[in-house]
Amino acid sequence: MAASLQPLFSAITFLLIASLIGSSEAAGIVQYWGRGHKEPSSLAEFCRREFATDVNIAFLEDFGSGQMPELNIIHPLPSSSDIESCQKHQTKVFISLAGQPRLSSVEDAQEVAAFVWNTYLGGESSDRPFGTAVLDGVELHIHSGNTTYLDDLARALKGYPNVILAVAAECPIPDPALDTTIRTGVVDQVRVEFFDNPSCQFKPPNDTSLLFRSWDNWSDYPGVNLLFLGIPISKDIAPEGGYIPPNVLVYYVLPYLQNSPVYGGIMVFPYLHHEVNFQSLLRSYARAA
Repeated sequence: MAASLQPLFSAITFLLIASLIGSSEAAGIVQYWGRGHKEPSSLAEFCRREFATDVNIAFLEDFGSGQMPELNIIHPLPSSSDIESCQKHQTKVFISLAGQPRLSSVEDAQEVAAFVWNTYLGGESSDRPFGTAVLDGVELHIHSGNTTYLDDLARALKGYPNVILAVAAECPIPDPALDTTIRTGVVDQVRVEFFDNPSCQFKPPNDTSLLFRSWDNWSDYPGVNLLFLGIPISKDIAPEGGYIPPNVLVYYVLPYLQNSPVYGGIMVFPYLHHEVNFQSLLRSYARAA
């Protein structure tokens, strides 16, 4: 395929994917904002241009042992009106906790949860980076560090009202960092990265056997309420494999996954359209046709 046609193909394909996902009740599309150099620097613009039902502000990093997590994004901080604009467009906004946790006790986990609640969710604090906006939920995007007491952090977060809790797990079972957290049963969304793990990912050109087996195992796993397929948008994102060609994703993978009672949708890494203006591409395509 000519390089000039690749962005158009990606944009049209993702519209088809969005339509297919949207046909399932409660299904969604999760994306990340905050670390991409080619994504809109405005969160409101990102929500307006994208198809996401859930957006993670990435990342709130490093916490525990008396240290509260610090926000690490490359863009100007979104205002309360930015976040409320996303929510008015039916896009839920999450804060994504990442980095190296160092929780030392149950009480320490509860203190971190209280900090997140008061600073980003429905609590009160003199220091709220996003103003009066109330985020919808928290994602635990933890793959390393001292993962002890993460389950206590999850319970503490879910102890506050109206908090949606998600985790970003890796596809081998059990997940080394988040298994005890998932097994608590309090996690609303388990978003599994089905890439960079040869034992449980799509194998080109058309082998879905390991991916489907891993998906089925996750579907039956204790504590999984809604399950999301985490996919890379290009081969460059997943050097160890797992990239699924769009035609395979649309016509073979998603129809299989949608048969699962816990199917939640997809999680896309990273920002999808880069600098492509989706609407202008469609207009150009229509004129050329």
